Amino acid sequence: MSEINLIFIRHGEAAESWGEHPDPGLSENGISQSQKLISNPSLQSLENFMFFSSPKSRAKMTAAPILKKYNKKLIIDNHFSEIPSSNIKASEKREWLKKVMTMNIGDLPKEVSVWRDSIISKTLSFTNNTIIFSHFMVINAIVSGLIKRSEIMHFYPDYTSVTQITVKNNEAIKISLGDEKKTIINL
Repeated sequence: MSEINLIFIRHGEAAESWGEHPDPGLSENGISQSQKLISNPSLQSLENFMFFSSPKSRAKMTAAPILKKYNKKLIIDNHFSEIPSSNIKASEKREWLKKVMTMNIGDLPKEVSVWRDSIISKTLSFTNNTIIFSHFMVINAIVSGLIKRSEIMHFYPDYTSVTQITVKNNEAIKISLGDEKKTIINL
């Protein structure tokens, strides 16, 4: 099997935090960040790529400038949606996420464990070069799973950071992490 190139882009800065709004769009800064992706050197030859996104507004909005540049259609895929937290009160999400980020994989809540396994499996199943617009924890779950880390958290991808993964025979053979966030995560 030939090599498949996967590009994961974290969404731009959201207009509201994850704990305050279930599906915020981008802030003005986030819109500006997504526009800058057009000139990103690693995103200049995407003609033969498929374009996927989380169903969340901030991910779809981040994809918009690149979609327009390449005249592509966006495939919405729930596998790449944010970490599930359906039974967590908004006021408790920050502390819950801090705990889950460093929890041993074997101790994760069932809903999170199924989500993690599902996105890793989906990532390894791609048969075409693909760009995926997604979220902080999704990218971490994928990278940490591919390198067999004992917890989900591996790094702090900045807004619109570009993480590149090369897959061959359903195995990651190269991972290039995107820029890391230099400030506190906007939960």
